[in-house]
Amino acid sequence: MTSTTHTATTLTTDTGIALFDRWTALWNGDFGDPEAFLAPGFRIRFGNDPANAATDEVRGPAGITDYVRAFREARPGLRYTADGTPAVDSATGRVACGWYVTLADGVQKSGIDLLDVADGRIRTVWSVTGLRRFAD
Repeated sequence: MTSTTHTATTLTTDTGIALFDRWTALWNGDFGDPEAFLAPGFRIRFGNDPANAATDEVRGPAGITDYVRAFREARPGLRYTADGTPAVDSATGRVACGWYVTLADGVQKSGIDLLDVADGRIRTVWSVTGLRRFAD
């Protein structure tokens, strides 16, 4: 396994948490200024749906914003919430947090996202969604 080092800036706990909060806000429909927190070469990797591998082609802030906008339009009423405080690893430039989404009918699903951060912006996200929420 190759390790990634980030020498341009150091990821602080506060910055990592703020980036995860901003990422969650995007999924809740806040599409304002994605370039402020997403790197120009942004990528997302969904780990749970090989039939939907077309998402591997989502690139950059505009690409993910368009994807999330269409996703939300097809599924109105979604509400994403971080499940706890994001864990920030300053040495690797990574932030991880569980989350859950409440669907319009009240059903909840959960997942976890791992953000790779460089120069203060999210460069890559690995995201896995479960079919239900495990509350405890």
